[in-house]
Amino acid sequence: MASSTDGPILRVGTTGDYPPVTFHDARTGRFSGQDIALIEAFARDQGFCLELVLTTWPTLMQDLTARKFEVAMGGISDTDRREAEALVSAPIGQTGKVALVRCGEEERYGSLEAIDTPETTVVEDRGGTNEQFALAHIEQAVPVLVPDNRTPFAHLLAGRADVMFTDSVEALYRQQTTPGLCAVRPDQPYTRVDKVFLFRKDQGELRERFDRWLAAQPRASG
Repeated sequence: MASSTDGPILRVGTTGDYPPVTFHDARTGRFSGQDIALIEAFARDQGFCLELVLTTWPTLMQDLTARKFEVAMGGISDTDRREAEALVSAPIGQTGKVALVRCGEEERYGSLEAIDTPETTVVEDRGGTNEQFALAHIEQAVPVLVPDNRTPFAHLLAGRADVMFTDSVEALYRQQTTPGLCAVRPDQPYTRVDKVFLFRKDQGELRERFDRWLAAQPRASG
């Protein structure tokens, strides 16, 4: 758990395993990432004492509804299920699912049809939309599910898996930071989805406050 500034406490849950939007360094206890910077700026501008609380993708919605925090954030996709269980912010950004593979194998895994063969192993972390997308779109490929979003990349590099479906923002980040991994056609994702913050159902005023604040922030062009 991390906190900053004085004022009313705002507890925000995040998985900390989805760079470049949220990352938790277990050694130092520090959080970083694009969404971390955004919620820190909101808390600072609105006079909150921010507490960042670690959660996991499988337990994110359960922890939110169990009142462990008021807000969940960090690369969260807007889905019907999440809209039924939480209040959804205005979109933070947009991304879509693409394949991440070993460099040099982009053409081999250039389509869903090419990926979905008995010879292909697809690795995903449990509990998020990566897993949902993979299980919805593969029938013959072998799925391997791992506990968190830190693990799939080692599986790819070691040859224990061939493909990971993830959002283009993460695939491009891994391409830039993890030698040997490359995104497949990141400018042509299989899906398009808004990334959002989730607010507990009883936090309507806070959600509206955040949306108003977000709309007033300058956005990067291009």
